[in-house]
Amino acid sequence: MAHEIRWMKENRVLYVSYQGHQTSDAIKACLDDMAAYLDAVPNPIAMIINWREVTDYDIKDLRANMGHRTYSHPMAARGVLVGFNPLEAMLNETTVINTRGSKNTQYVSTIEEAEEYLEAMLA
Repeated sequence: MAHEIRWMKENRVLYVSYQGHQTSDAIKACLDDMAAYLDAVPNPIAMIINWREVTDYDIKDLRANMGHRTYSHPMAARGVLVGFNPLEAMLNETTVINTRGSKNTQYVSTIEEAEEYLEAMLA
């Protein structure tokens, strides 16, 4: 599997880690699994999305899943993305905004920064 998903705080903060080589199909599989978690929660949640463990990808694959329901899911309150370079962040941001119609993402460099950003939700 090219990703890991687990709760950092049950029904509050979901941890998502993309790992290894990412293709558009691998990214879609992770988005599908994220949607399953979002479908099962009673309230909107935050997600820490870790891109730091990705070893390779084609830049076009970052936009290949535009329109995926995870991006506009009503239970996706906030995504804190870790380890995206400026180009990756811009491609992700335009994908989210074009799908969702609004911004719900924050970009940071480390997991520690993400945890600090979501400190109140993790408490």
